[in-house]
Amino acid sequence: MAGKKKSIIKKLHKWPSLVIAVFILLWAGSGIILNHRHTFSSFDVNRQLLPAEHHYNNWNNAAVRASVRIDSNLVLFYGNVGIWKYETERGVFSEMINGLPSGADHHKINCISYTSGKNLYAGTRFGLYTYDEPGEQWQQLHIPHHDRHVVDMMEMRDSLWVMTRSHLWSIPLEGDLTFSHIEIPAPLGYDNKVGLFKTLWVIHSGEIYGLAGKLLVDFVAFIFIFLTLSGLVYFFFPRMIKKRKRTKKKISRLASWTRWSVKWHNKIGIWLAIILIITTFTGMFLRPPLLIAIAGSRVPKVPYSMLDDGNPWHDQLRRIVYDSEKDLIYLASLEGIYTTDGSFSMPPRRISPQPPVSVMGYNVFELLPHGNILVGSFTGLYLWAPESGAIYDYISGLPFDYRQAPSMPVSANMVAGFHREKGGREYVFDYNRGVYALRHDGRFQEMPPMIKNTPMPLWNFALEVHTARLFKPFMGDLYILFIPLFGLSTLTILISGVILWIRKYNRKRK
Repeated sequence: MAGKKKSIIKKLHKWPSLVIAVFILLWAGSGIILNHRHTFSSFDVNRQLLPAEHHYNNWNNAAVRASVRIDSNLVLFYGNVGIWKYETERGVFSEMINGLPSGADHHKINCISYTSGKNLYAGTRFGLYTYDEPGEQWQQLHIPHHDRHVVDMMEMRDSLWVMTRSHLWSIPLEGDLTFSHIEIPAPLGYDNKVGLFKTLWVIHSGEIYGLAGKLLVDFVAFIFIFLTLSGLVYFFFPRMIKKRKRTKKKISRLASWTRWSVKWHNKIGIWLAIILIITTFTGMFLRPPLLIAIAGSRVPKVPYSMLDDGNPWHDQLRRIVYDSEKDLIYLASLEGIYTTDGSFSMPPRRISPQPPVSVMGYNVFELLPHGNILVGSFTGLYLWAPESGAIYDYISGLPFDYRQAPSMPVSANMVAGFHREKGGREYVFDYNRGVYALRHDGRFQEMPPMIKNTPMPLWNFALEVHTARLFKPFMGDLYILFIPLFGLSTLTILISGVILWIRKYNRKRK
């Protein structure tokens, strides 16, 4: 009976390893790239080499996030394809990225502000830029903090307010562009907790302990690669040795490689088993369907980690608008929408009810007349009246029942951007379908070939691999099950390997 159990455990360790070996190598390699975005930010991938789903067609794949009107003839469109000037009279697009660093990742624009003083600013993942009109190029402004991921901007009285993922800054519209930090009080009821999703995310990436943690997880990725390759050596080389013996060929080198691989496969595997299991387990919950189980959970911040830096808004901030008539600021954060007065004299309070928003973040957050706010994300587009709590599905025009909020982090309407023409006609940019007119028969401009050929950043390609979205064209909607099944298979391999090592160790002791 004991021998039969051992045989089953050996099979659980061997055969799943062979089936998913290539995927382990892909996940480990893509994870290293994801952990060092700035390092790989200048590397791109030709979209034409990828499945058709990743090609630009009809302004899909978040090509456009929003637009800014400069004058009656000139509109700037921006998003994942960079910044493009559109001359309405001639119907011509022209690129506007001179001065930005090379690489499509540097050209992905989160926000643009055209101030009353006719100055132009752009916010990216890597910093804030101002446009030098005489030189016709962008110039970077130095934000005095390591958090330079600009997510939104707005003009407020005589200043430009610049929001990063964790901080809010102001710079004067005239004179020296000196940054002043704006302190945002902790929200009402702040409990010094953070979402479980965020906690698992930073544990999985190693970011929880800064660069040292990232390097540790990189090391873990290399260990996964080594264990996979050494396991393949242990599986194939003995068969090759037997074949060579029959033909009386030399086997010393193959035998030496086999012994070395087995020795260090076992040693390294058992030494690092715990951290390998933790890395695998945390990754399983960062994608649906397991993500749904933890999406609303909050846990205490891990002491002495990057989560516990004393800033209640650490990596929380996403969008901001100001209602000058009511002197109210609306902050869109990772954990919902908050409001406070225009001078932050009162702690922000969370508003309820509010529209559902995908964990992927806010793609539309626009103040409309009468204090209404247009809120868009991968869960749809909603017209929201914060004071009354009324919520309408802006696409269907029907009232939204917040008690029946979507359970999935995405919906049929994956809103990636929004554009309103001068005459009032509106267009929605859907991540999958591309652009379509909303409640009118107009047609948006065709996507020029030069924009269609915008490459994909290497970092985003690694993300498509790491989240299994790259395999959707081959698996259909079942791709969503790939990560949990892959995680379970990897855990089975790791745990069965530990059991086999313990049994071997006990035999040696006896």
